[in-house]
Amino acid sequence: MSAEATRPETDSHHIDFDPEVQWPEINQILVRKLRFDIEKSPQLPVEVWLLIFQLATEVPFAFLPRTESPFDLPSHPNPKEMTTELSRSLKAKHHLALVCRSWNEIATPFLYGAVLLRSTRGVTAAWNTFCDSAESDTGVLLGHHVKRIDISLRDLQMYHPGFDRERERMTERISDILQRLPNLSVFSMRTQVYSGDATAFAEALTYTSANTLHTIEWEGINKPCDRFCHSGAPWAKLVSSCPNLKSFDGPACWIFPTALHPDARLSHLSITHDDIEAWEAQPDPPTPLHIRYVSPGGRHITHINTRACFSRAISLDVDFRSQDDLNRLLTQSPNLSQLVLRASWPLMQGLTLDPSITHLGLSVYEKQTTLLYVVKGLGRMADWKIPGVKTLRLMSRHTLLEGENLQMKRVQKALQKIREAGLVLENWEGKPFV
Repeated sequence: MSAEATRPETDSHHIDFDPEVQWPEINQILVRKLRFDIEKSPQLPVEVWLLIFQLATEVPFAFLPRTESPFDLPSHPNPKEMTTELSRSLKAKHHLALVCRSWNEIATPFLYGAVLLRSTRGVTAAWNTFCDSAESDTGVLLGHHVKRIDISLRDLQMYHPGFDRERERMTERISDILQRLPNLSVFSMRTQVYSGDATAFAEALTYTSANTLHTIEWEGINKPCDRFCHSGAPWAKLVSSCPNLKSFDGPACWIFPTALHPDARLSHLSITHDDIEAWEAQPDPPTPLHIRYVSPGGRHITHINTRACFSRAISLDVDFRSQDDLNRLLTQSPNLSQLVLRASWPLMQGLTLDPSITHLGLSVYEKQTTLLYVVKGLGRMADWKIPGVKTLRLMSRHTLLEGENLQMKRVQKALQKIREAGLVLENWEGKPFV
C-alpha cells in the first residue's frame, strides 16, 4: 500500500515526515499528532495508526550486528550513540502507551520491539509488566515481542559489596525477564556484575532464546578477571548453542573454550579482557587458545578486533603463543579485511597476511612502551611483507609520539621510511602522523 493511500484526505490528518529531521523531533511530532487524532478523529484507518506506531517507535541500528573495529564506516553508531537513540525512542513509546490502550493489539509489537533497562526502577517496572501479561486473561505475552534488550544500570554498581541485597534482587528479576523473551535477537549488557550473576543470565538465555540470538554484547567485566573467567563455561555453552550468531563482543573465555555452533555464521568478533595483570599472575593460567576453537563458525568472520593485550604472547582476540597459530587463524578467515592486533613488536613481525587485508590496527603492551621501543617498531613496519595493507593505525594513545618527540630525527626517519613504502600511518584517532 502506497503512502498516499494511507493518508486521509483532510489536512488535519496529514503526517509531514521529513527524513532529515532528527529522530527525537520525529517522535515528538508523531506523539503530538497521535494525541490530537485520537481526540479528534478516533475513526482513522488502521493503516494510518500502523504507520504512526512504526515511525514513532523506530530504533535506528537496533537490530544490526555491530563491530568495535576502528575502520568501520562513519555511519555505524558507537554504543553511546545507540544507547541514546534507544533512550529517546523509549520516551516516545512511554507516551504512546498512555494513549493507545484501545489499539493495544496493533501497537504492542512496536512498543516492545527494543527494550532498554537503564535503572533499577526500570528493571522492576519491566519485570512487573512482563509478569502481569503472563498472568492476564488476554493471552498476550509481551515478552514474545522483544527482539532486543539493552541492560545499562547506571544507578546500581552491581559489583559493590554494599549493594548485595539490591544486586541479588536485580539479578533475579533480570534473569526472570530474560526467560520470558523467546524471540530475542540482540542481548546487550553494560553493567559490571559478579560471576554468579553473569552465570544466571547465561543460563536464562540458553534456556529461552539461544535459537534466535544473533548478537551478544557485553561491556563491564568484574575484577579480578580470574574469578570472572571461571564462570565462562555457561556462556561458552550459550555461544555453542546459537546457530544464528553473527556478532560477539565479550571475554575470550566465553567463546573459545568450546567450538561455535556448526551453523553459526559469525562475522563480527571482538574479544575483551579487563585485567591483564590478574590474568598473567594466575599460577596455572588457562590452556593456550588455538585456531580450532574458532572453526568452523569462524570461517565467515569479516571483522576481528581485540582489546586484550598480553605482554608474553601475541594476541588476536585470544592469547596466541606463536605466529603459527595466528597465521592459521588468518588463513581460515578468507574474507578478513580489517584486523586489529595487540602484541609486542617482535611477535608482530613475520605475519603472513592475506592481500585482502587493507587496514591493519596495531598496538603494543603500553606498560612496556618507551620512545625508543615505539620508534624501532615503526622502523620495522616498512619492512613487513604485507602486500594489501594500505593503512596502519596505532591503536593506543601513544603520547610519546606527540609534541617535541614527534620532531626527533629518529622518529621522522621512521615515519619517512613508512611513507616511502606507500603506507599511511594513523594515530589512535585515525589522524595521519605528519
